[in-house]
Amino acid sequence: MDYTCYKRNKVVSKRKSSKKGRLKDVFRELVMIPEMICNENFSLEVLLIDEEEVRSDDGKGSWRRKGISIKDRRLLKVNSRILLQKKADYIKMLPVGLNQTFTNKELAILAKIPVRTAGQMTYCLRKNNIIQIVEKDRRELRFRKVD
Repeated sequence: MDYTCYKRNKVVSKRKSSKKGRLKDVFRELVMIPEMICNENFSLEVLLIDEEEVRSDDGKGSWRRKGISIKDRRLLKVNSRILLQKKADYIKMLPVGLNQTFTNKELAILAKIPVRTAGQMTYCLRKNNIIQIVEKDRRELRFRKVD
């Protein structure tokens, strides 16, 4: 994402954001509707894009942005398109090298995602019978792929 800041219709600053979206971030939203993932009438198309956020230094914006308002977002480029329809599409999202049985922590380390996102991922996959709980090891659940 790029940020462009205007003051009186003149570009004041322009910079690239350090924020990077990943495909696995979609589980933050899917956790709201986990039962729909494997419904035969449900498909999800994920677009990984570059966008520009247009900001205005008008003094009316959030105090967190020091009075700068967000005026617009512009699509710069569509980098890739991923269509999720079947269980196999979601299984491909699990990282290569994952053990037969795994915990959220192990998944997070291999996929290089936060443990919270790994938990959301396993919750959605578990609700759709893509993975199942094998055992509970103290406070951690162990999962494995359903054959």
